[in-house]
Amino acid sequence: MVDDVIRLKLALLGSAFRGARRLARTGLVAVLIAVFTGAVLDAAQSFRPEDDGHRAGLIVITSILALALAICPLTSGLGSALEPRRFAPFPIAPGRLAATLALAGAVGVQGLLTIVLVIALGVSWAGTPFEGAAVGGGLVGGVAIVLTGQFLVAIAAQLAVAPTTARTVALFARGVVGLCLAAAITTALVVERGRDDARVDEVAAFLSSSPLGLPWAVAGSEPPALTARMLGAIALVGVLALGWRLLVGRLLEAPERQRWVPRSRGLGVFDLVPATQGGVIAARSILYWTRDPRYRLAILALPVAPALMMIALAIAGVPGQYLWLIPIPVLALFLGWFSHNDVAYDHTAVWLHVAAHVRGASDRWGRAVPPLLLGVPLVVLLAPLFAVWSGIEGIEPALLGTSLGLLLTGIGVSSVASAAAPYPAPRPGAGPFDQPPLTAASAGWSQGLSLLAIIVLMSPTLHTAWRGATGETELLPAAAIAGAATGVVMLALGVLIGGRVFRRRAPELLDLVLRS
Repeated sequence: MVDDVIRLKLALLGSAFRGARRLARTGLVAVLIAVFTGAVLDAAQSFRPEDDGHRAGLIVITSILALALAICPLTSGLGSALEPRRFAPFPIAPGRLAATLALAGAVGVQGLLTIVLVIALGVSWAGTPFEGAAVGGGLVGGVAIVLTGQFLVAIAAQLAVAPTTARTVALFARGVVGLCLAAAITTALVVERGRDDARVDEVAAFLSSSPLGLPWAVAGSEPPALTARMLGAIALVGVLALGWRLLVGRLLEAPERQRWVPRSRGLGVFDLVPATQGGVIAARSILYWTRDPRYRLAILALPVAPALMMIALAIAGVPGQYLWLIPIPVLALFLGWFSHNDVAYDHTAVWLHVAAHVRGASDRWGRAVPPLLLGVPLVVLLAPLFAVWSGIEGIEPALLGTSLGLLLTGIGVSSVASAAAPYPAPRPGAGPFDQPPLTAASAGWSQGLSLLAIIVLMSPTLHTAWRGATGETELLPAAAIAGAATGVVMLALGVLIGGRVFRRRAPELLDLVLRS
């Protein structure tokens, strides 16, 4: 059976060379693999074991690359994935199937790049007393990467039932892998510069104690720590192997779940809103934000950008107290800005607004409800926590006011931009990154100018808050008041101006969505 599954995996890999489009894509992947291999091996040869900064940087870089490689199988889609449920009709013992699929998972791009990473780790410590430990830890880490990849593929295959969701998973995985590679390159540049070793040491110490970095921190440790980390890495692989065996058994034995749809009573969310034009549009917008994959992906990606910014800035040497001030304002900024093309996302449903002579202000208020319902509670609940974690005295009101200002200003600017400068968007049911053929440079201008407008309008508040956080604490209350006031005023003006623009340009907006 093992031979059959391996041959099946090789056949799936061979199918990538059939057809001109697949062949071009395979060629691009091959070039990327070659670049990755060359860059990793070259960096390994320039590693200096006697340098503490290089040691810490090696732990950080290998941990980040291990995360990227674990996610790598999701980037190629789930249509041809060897996930366990596909083998349910065959009389195969769960334990044997789990071992076979894990072995087959090592055959392919993920396994090849994992071998490159293990070899690079061995090259880094070659000629030192830690050479054997590096190879041993790398091998254990490689097994952990393959098992984690199998876990992710099996779980994603159960969740991504619709083709649109499967494309969303693949695109999201590609984005995460790209961000991981960018973080690894940034770390390498910081280590080579050699002026922020303390910050890199802190990140490496944290990763060395986590499952992500445990196998890669074995080499270079003191004997007691080396033994503990090697045992911990082996225990991690044991837990992953046991969990993989249980998951395979569960997927083989449990019937495929059927979605139970209760008999609907009433109109759902439409019963909860006022019977007005704005209320109906708000209810419809809430349904979009909760059910449309184009909106879901944006909501899922919102926490990623602040987290990666914190990691990059931490590696670059920004003090930790300021790092905790970044996530909430950035989250509020992008959440308010996201609806800058909301009208185009309606597609042909815009004709309802045009035919019914909906008031512009009602349309604008209705579309502003979902980001307000999501953003205001998040900011109010999380801003005090992040302010406390920062350790800066008296920063809570300023962080709260600035974040609310960015959110409300973003919604106000988006209310104008979505009516004044829309651009073709993915159609309902399409993937969130599928772009219509009419998308042109106008999309970039609309996105860039709307984001710039939010930052410019909030720049006095941001400048005041920054001065208050860096020492002039008497400015913190002013920043809080200025942020909240700016947000309220910009939201009101945005709804008013955007409503008038919407009514005046309603036929043009309908023509835009019909042509895309």
